[in-house]
Parts: sequence; C-alpha cells; structure tokens
Amino acid sequence: KKNNIAAKRSRDARRLKENQITVRAAFLERENSALRQEVAELRKDFGRCKNVVARYEAKYGPL
Repeated sequence: KKNNIAAKRSRDARRLKENQITVRAAFLERENSALRQEVAELRKDFGRCKNVVARYEAKYGPL
C-alpha cells in the first residue's frame, strides 16, 4: 500500500511537471513569435533609415 501511494505521488508530480513545461513552452513560443515580428519591423525601419541616409548622401555628400 505504501508503494502504491508513493507511485501515485510520483506520477502526480511527473504530470504536474509536464504540465508546467507545456505551459512554459507555449508562453515561450508566443514570446518568440512576438519577438520575431518585432525584429522584422525593426529591419524594415532600418532599411527605410538607410534609404533616407543614402538619398541625403547622394544629394549632399557623406555625413
């Protein structure tokens, strides 16, 4: 009987840990997706800034 209780406790602990890992993985996937989107937007902004600088330098020379 003690072994059954210990085994159940062990299974419950394992399930809890697996659930926590699943929740954390989902959170990290959402965060990763948001960060990838932010990187894409920043790359676009950077490209626009480079374009503005290039046009300025073409007209007025290097900064």
